[in-house]
Amino acid sequence: MANFMPNISINHHLTNFSWGLGYGAVAAIMNYFFAFEIYGSVTILLGQMFVFLALFTRGLFAALVAAVLASVAVFLYTENIFFFVTLVAEVIAIFFLFRRNVPILLADLIYWLLFGIPVSYLYLPTIVDIPTNFLVLVMAKLVFNGLLYTALAILLFQLVPRSWRLIPMRPVSDSLTGRIFYLSFLCIIVSSLSFSFLYTVRSAQQVEQQIVSDIGANANSLREVTDDFVSDYVVAVRNLRDGMQTITSYDEQLELMELTQRNYLGFVSMLRADAAGRILHGVPGQHFGKVLSQNSTVPDIEDRNYFRAPKETLVGFVSSAFRGRGFGTQPIIAISEPLLNNGEFIGIVEGSLDVPELTRLVRRTDIDPRYQSVVVTDNDNQVIFASEELNLVTLANFRPRNLLNLYTQDLPLTRVAGRDLLYTQRLNSYGWNIYVFSSPDELTELFTENLIILVIFLILIAALFALVTRRFAREITRPLESLAEQLNQDTGMQLTIEQSEMSREVRTIADNLISARKLMVDFNRQLQNQVREKTADLETVNQKLQKLAREDGLTELLNRRTFDDLAEQHYHEAMATRKHVALILMDIDHFKRINDTMGHPVGDECIRSVGVLLKEHFEHNGGLVGRYGGEEFAVFVSAVDDLRKLTQTFQNALATYCQVNDQVIPLSMSMGIVEVRHDFSGGSFRRLVAHADKLLYESKDSGRNRISIETL
Repeated sequence: MANFMPNISINHHLTNFSWGLGYGAVAAIMNYFFAFEIYGSVTILLGQMFVFLALFTRGLFAALVAAVLASVAVFLYTENIFFFVTLVAEVIAIFFLFRRNVPILLADLIYWLLFGIPVSYLYLPTIVDIPTNFLVLVMAKLVFNGLLYTALAILLFQLVPRSWRLIPMRPVSDSLTGRIFYLSFLCIIVSSLSFSFLYTVRSAQQVEQQIVSDIGANANSLREVTDDFVSDYVVAVRNLRDGMQTITSYDEQLELMELTQRNYLGFVSMLRADAAGRILHGVPGQHFGKVLSQNSTVPDIEDRNYFRAPKETLVGFVSSAFRGRGFGTQPIIAISEPLLNNGEFIGIVEGSLDVPELTRLVRRTDIDPRYQSVVVTDNDNQVIFASEELNLVTLANFRPRNLLNLYTQDLPLTRVAGRDLLYTQRLNSYGWNIYVFSSPDELTELFTENLIILVIFLILIAALFALVTRRFAREITRPLESLAEQLNQDTGMQLTIEQSEMSREVRTIADNLISARKLMVDFNRQLQNQVREKTADLETVNQKLQKLAREDGLTELLNRRTFDDLAEQHYHEAMATRKHVALILMDIDHFKRINDTMGHPVGDECIRSVGVLLKEHFEHNGGLVGRYGGEEFAVFVSAVDDLRKLTQTFQNALATYCQVNDQVIPLSMSMGIVEVRHDFSGGSFRRLVAHADKLLYESKDSGRNRISIETL
């Protein structure tokens, strides 16, 4: 909708830079709220809108400045430059496409289809594990968001004071019909996308709240069920202990134990042991008799926690889940109580609670097996119960590992049996973890349904507006078309348009059209020449700025910021692929003495020499070399077999490499090297830099001209 006309004067560049800072500051504030999850996607839409408003009002340079600032908040939150890359690419793509007379909205759609979506589709799975069906929805959301904030910027441009505009906006169509249709369609696009966006967000929030409420209530219910389940059996064992301590007859004590075991079906077995842990009796009796017949001596439980804990504390004990021995090998939970005589420990009574019994309890809760799953683990994170579809083995260790959650912020996301599941967790009074899982398919289906409705709605609205605006515009343009046709045939002819069809404005146009035609042709020719000249100048300046932004002016090595960005990216890629890497920080020894005794020009020449030698030794091996500041340098390399030998070779070459006026300037460097060969746990790159810096100072403190190396 516009020709971009940057002015080549320095003052205008500074002015555009200031405007870019202003627009970028507003965009950064909006994105700041997004980064801290205050208003989410709404604020980032507004932030992007101001970046494109800078493009439409002040040109590419101001828009790039605004884009950099807008990306800062998101980068600080995500520690990822992908947002910056896509935003800058979008600004540049729209700028160049629009200069080739492509309408802005169409240019933005072309960018997303040809670059934004393919790059995002390939890149996002490398940083987050996301199902393909939801990834497609994310791509669609990116396209709609891009169209929305671009359309908002175009509409807001109409309200911006003309004094703010450096560049004019050229209509998207030469016909009045096309202009009316475009503006009408633009308004309906903005309103439709905004309504759809807000409706989808609201619907998603309601579904999220419903999911949170449902699985939260189920988790609370399961917590109470498990508490009551275990507590009932704890009370049963305690009552048995109390009853046995009040009964003097041993036979009656055994009869009471058998009665308890029959009344509480969850007990697969019960036993009584003396103070030394020897089993005196067990029920069911046939099982106990079988155990005695298979052993030459009476088995004991002296090594079991459910015996040792009551003996030491004189209080009851509920064990973690384990497999029984003797009475069976099924998973059980031991509940024991101490037997006391005048306060002296004389043994225990114990009941073995059948873990599978919990399955029947869970099935009596409100868990919907079609959408929800359950895992119950004991205080040692061993699986006591798990829904069948999760394929978890009883007594296996289970602790969910949270994944990056693109579905919702209200629940954590994990993966079990190859399925992405939202979940909530509760802890009962016995230290058991109750996990209730829910599939995010409800959210995905909601987004898909809204997307289909939105596409159909936009198609219908576009068709309707095309018909209505064409009919309306025809009524307006008919006299103008007739006028244009007559003027094209003979500019001096008498106009024959019906007075009823020609308005006062049309007559004024007719009187001035002939004289204005020649003036406009000349003006457009000059304007096009200026655009080509100024664009070429701006591209040259941008190339110089990009080079200055990346490289150190003295050594032509990477500057510190560029080195850190590239090295951090290579570092995380290496951690993901378990590739050996190393970071080297080095400092020229006694460099101040060279500046003080020989002068700063000689010192500069020495620094340049060091830069050249670093490139020769490390860049051909695929390393990154940068000047960290002053006489300090940094090198990031990967897959180097003998790094100490390589750096020692560099040290030896450096000793005589710097020559100024045929005089050798002896140089040496202190180095701190951190190699990553074993620990690929993915610590931050900043910690790697701090580690290397510490080793560098160890080299300095130990006499300089040293190499301190450590392998992780």
